[in-house]
Amino acid sequence: MRRAMIVPMMLLMGATAAPPPPVALPRAGWCGGELDGPDAPATALLPGYGQGGFKIRTKSPEAQAFFDNGMQLAHAFAHKAAIAAFQEARRLDPECAMCAWGEAWASGPTINYGVSADDAKKLAEIVATAEKLAADGPVRERNLIGALKQRYPAAGKGGNAAFAAAMEQMVALAPGDDEVLTITADAHMIATDDANAENMARPVALLETVLRRNPDYAPAIHFYIHATEGAGYPQRAELYADKLKVIAPAASHLIHMPSHTYYWIGRYGDAASANLAAVGIDEQNATRLKLTGPDAVWKLSYHAHNVHFGIAGALMSGDAATGLTLSRPLAAAASTTVKMNDFRQSVTGVGYIAIAQFGPASEMLRLAAPAKDNPIATAMWHYARGEALARGGDARGVLAEARAIPAKATGSFASFLTTLYAVNRLVLQGRTAMLNKRYDDAAGLFTQAAALEEAKPFSNFSDPPLFWYPVRRDVAAALLAKGDAAGALAAADASLKYRPLDPVALELRAHAQAKLGNAAAARRDRLQALAGWRGDRYSLGR
Repeated sequence: MRRAMIVPMMLLMGATAAPPPPVALPRAGWCGGELDGPDAPATALLPGYGQGGFKIRTKSPEAQAFFDNGMQLAHAFAHKAAIAAFQEARRLDPECAMCAWGEAWASGPTINYGVSADDAKKLAEIVATAEKLAADGPVRERNLIGALKQRYPAAGKGGNAAFAAAMEQMVALAPGDDEVLTITADAHMIATDDANAENMARPVALLETVLRRNPDYAPAIHFYIHATEGAGYPQRAELYADKLKVIAPAASHLIHMPSHTYYWIGRYGDAASANLAAVGIDEQNATRLKLTGPDAVWKLSYHAHNVHFGIAGALMSGDAATGLTLSRPLAAAASTTVKMNDFRQSVTGVGYIAIAQFGPASEMLRLAAPAKDNPIATAMWHYARGEALARGGDARGVLAEARAIPAKATGSFASFLTTLYAVNRLVLQGRTAMLNKRYDDAAGLFTQAAALEEAKPFSNFSDPPLFWYPVRRDVAAALLAKGDAAGALAAADASLKYRPLDPVALELRAHAQAKLGNAAAARRDRLQALAGWRGDRYSLGR
């Protein structure tokens, strides 16, 4: 279907470059977050994060409880809280081998980021401690510790692939162990730098084995959503994704996770709602952790990703309430935040677009430019102003904003951002041509923009996509305006292959079908478009 990998948000957020072996940084992240979330209370169990954990050798029931909670938190990508839980388990029982294993495992690489060689060395020392403590312990524990030892090898050989291979040996010994199979699937996903169908086949098989016998197992659902999305068949995870808000009600990241499935099967409104709920949990967590300052909640891992995905789903579904709720605070902070990291700038830019689409056109035009030294946000501010001016029919103003978007970006991801800027300019130029009734020119400009948007690697760079809607549907709109219903139908079909069940593309296809005399098909498309549209029905074809 699509997507070689998912968003490299760790890198956009300014994380360090790929460290040297033995532990390699994945080529891109899967579900963006940042490494530096706040510390969680080390002595509090955190319920509501789903299942996880298993019986370990310890004389302390409290250590067992913190170990289990650490597993739950780690599987839910509450990284620092998980590490704190394992450290508390070690404090409660210094002789607990698996408590040390848990700290080393949770502190290691994930599908979002790697660890440096220096950190790998420190983690190898913790594994060595676990190995000594487990010398006379249960075979299962010694096997898990031995497998993790392959991830942080003292001799510099092995790493993530070696850990995955060692875990496969455990799968062979214990095929009925859900935790072992889930850890193994995760290990395979970390070890690959390309989440395609071939590389996801083994993780998918392992996770489907777990879910067949334990369909409510949150850790397996989490990774199954990622694996099926990467493999190109996200629809397989839909029934499981629907469960997470009940299974893990306190886990912001797991509440967010269904949106990875929902977005790519066309449930855009549900993607918006899932992330609005996740953002609410983020805000509660910021309060619980006593974070202060105007950017308090932004200190939490994955908050930016939740906001971004929520706005993206709202834009595709016409959900003005969600879009504006998430976007207005972004815009308000942007004019005073001296320097935002690249990802925060990108999310702010999407917020501007939502304000331009859902608020009064004058609202976007009144917004001050981002603070100096935020070039990505500034470029997207110009683009959003152009969209607002297009709503008001100001062709000259739209063209002026297009010209204000820079030709080139700078930084680590300059090529991707340069493509984004080009798409932004072409779309605004296309809007100008439409306003001037130059429909052939508009179709050509939108076609150029769509070709850039759909080409790899740009199309695979981020999740949700770096550009907010499928421009191919504007090709259909331009062709309809010039009277080419057959061409419009073909363009709408192509757009829907790129973004399934997009309500706007369905509405355009309905118009094309009607002009071609296909009344029944037009009716079906219009009903399907309205089913997925959360905005005013009269704004659907806008």
